[in-house]
Amino acid sequence: MKYLNLSKNVAFLGMLIFLVSICGCEYARDMLPTDPGEAVDPAPVRVSFVYPGDCLGDFSYCDILYNGAQKAKMDPGVEVTEMVSSAETWDMQLQAAAGSSGLVITAGYQMAAPVSRVAPEFPEVMFVIFDAAVDLPNVASFAHRVNEGTFLLGAIAGLKTKTGKVGYLGGANVPLLHEFEAGYVAGVKAVNPDAEIIRGYVANNEQGFYQPEVGKTIALTQYGLGVDVIYAMADQSGFGAVEAAKLAEGRYVIWNYIDITDMAPGIVLTGLRVGIDESAYNVVKEFAARNFMAGMRSLGLAEDNVGYILGEGNMDMLSGELLQKVEALKASIIAGEITVPAVP
Repeated sequence: MKYLNLSKNVAFLGMLIFLVSICGCEYARDMLPTDPGEAVDPAPVRVSFVYPGDCLGDFSYCDILYNGAQKAKMDPGVEVTEMVSSAETWDMQLQAAAGSSGLVITAGYQMAAPVSRVAPEFPEVMFVIFDAAVDLPNVASFAHRVNEGTFLLGAIAGLKTKTGKVGYLGGANVPLLHEFEAGYVAGVKAVNPDAEIIRGYVANNEQGFYQPEVGKTIALTQYGLGVDVIYAMADQSGFGAVEAAKLAEGRYVIWNYIDITDMAPGIVLTGLRVGIDESAYNVVKEFAARNFMAGMRSLGLAEDNVGYILGEGNMDMLSGELLQKVEALKASIIAGEITVPAVP
């Protein structure tokens, strides 16, 4: 049999030499057997985005995370799966995502405990969580220094108020939202030391983000006490503040994450910009390039990852003089001349 195979190989090579001599090398090259080492298309990079609730479309951080997912979908070789979860299904959805993906991305302080439980079950899978800290070898935690951004929002409110009273409406009375509040209050006081700040929270847990009627009641109370600018860090509940502002003249709302000035013209002054979409897309690219690193990452004004929203819809409500003062404060924070508190 060995001699027979050798004869066949000699005959085959002879045929190739003959073909090259009469037909050129291109046809002969096509006749060569496939090289086992020849490059083949790599397996796709599978990424799952797990949203912490039915929050898509409420103009909150979920929509920013969604934008990052859509951008990742455009990259060749990346397969993106999106899942909506709830308090009852957080662990189950994370497990399902980890079972089918190499990278699982989620967001929200409420997801810290589920990620802490599920990530150790899948040590070969990488997890990413935004706005929460999980100290595990296969988890990257992104902390945006939102207090630096809300400091600028507070400065805008303190400079814009005519009554000397501004409000803060938080969705959930939890430590993460205290950081938003702390920066906002410090920003108000930096430009208007005599301003009065009235604060209120919808609830003590994540359910406070889904109660716009309660948000409206709190906002109406604040407006009734003389507040003319409310910073609503309350997701769906924040729409209650927008509705309340429509019922009174000269009342304004500062929003979060998304520019909604076109939805409430003359009412929404600005909003907090947080680059969750940019961070999510970048970490997908890192994972695809095998450059993913677990651990804690902190992003703020210096990294241009937080800030305030400025567009055509609110330019006419924020004077050039006001914006110059805000930009000067921003430069001072980046330079380390102002330290923004993270606790109210």
